[in-house]
Amino acid sequence: MTDGADKIELDGLMAPRWLAEMRAGSAHGEAVDKPRGFYVNYRHFAAVHVARGTKKLIVAFDNLSSVNDPSLGREAWGDKFYGENNWSSLGIISFKANWYRDETLFDYLEGLKRQGFFAQYEHVVFTGTSMGGYGACAFCSLAPGSTVIAFSPQSTLGKALVPWETRFHQGRKQDWSGRYGDAAAHCAAASRVYLCYDPYMPGDKGHADRFTGPNIVHLRANFVGHKTALFLRRAGILKKVTATCVQNNMTEARFSALFKARRALPWYYFGLMDIALERGHTTLTDRIIHGAAAEKVGPNLPRFLENRRAKFLEGQGEKTA
Repeated sequence: MTDGADKIELDGLMAPRWLAEMRAGSAHGEAVDKPRGFYVNYRHFAAVHVARGTKKLIVAFDNLSSVNDPSLGREAWGDKFYGENNWSSLGIISFKANWYRDETLFDYLEGLKRQGFFAQYEHVVFTGTSMGGYGACAFCSLAPGSTVIAFSPQSTLGKALVPWETRFHQGRKQDWSGRYGDAAAHCAAASRVYLCYDPYMPGDKGHADRFTGPNIVHLRANFVGHKTALFLRRAGILKKVTATCVQNNMTEARFSALFKARRALPWYYFGLMDIALERGHTTLTDRIIHGAAAEKVGPNLPRFLENRRAKFLEGQGEKTA
């Protein structure tokens, strides 16, 4: 078994992309005053800042799937895309599934605010998915007037506020008292809060419903499950959705139009099938199968959907036997 030291030694043979970009003399042709970025490391998180001008800063929070990645080349969530658009970034890299419930992190981000770090940018955007979506919503108050793009976020995992939430065991174990315990309470100062989620997932919808106010925009990604950002990427529209939100130009109607690309993905039809079966709409499943065939998503998709339906109905029969 290879230990962590061996891993670090191997990774050290090549500089991370973000470090190489920091050392460049300019960012996409635009001169950047020193410092061009920084990296700071704490016990449970790290912060990576790449300076690419002062027009936009994207503050991105890791999701749960990245927590156990030990590589030195690890990048902040979505940073390659931010670089392609010449947006400065501050990536919060998490080393623990603690849902950013970390007093050291609170002090660090509040310290950045006191130093004027966020104020130097014309526009600040906070973003993340799931655990990272909670972080984006919770900390956006550090930059009043900011934009939030949160994919399937949790508003909180405090049991007193969301007693119905039974997912995310590691997150629910954290201390949700004190600062930033309820992300929904920290979004009033944001210019826009874009919440992208599947309203047919009761848990995700429950969190989204806790966000209220005229600045909240619901981007409903029907029948795709909890991994909305991953689905949008596979549909080829994540970059467009993100860029439109960054510009504060996204609307529910625009998102719905972009979301039509879902019809090209098998994942969407499986989600439809599961919802229909779970709700007992067995006659609707025929329409779903015919729809998949008409869209010509794949030659085998109708057969796979039929097999999925048969397996579900067989299981229901066993339960009632």
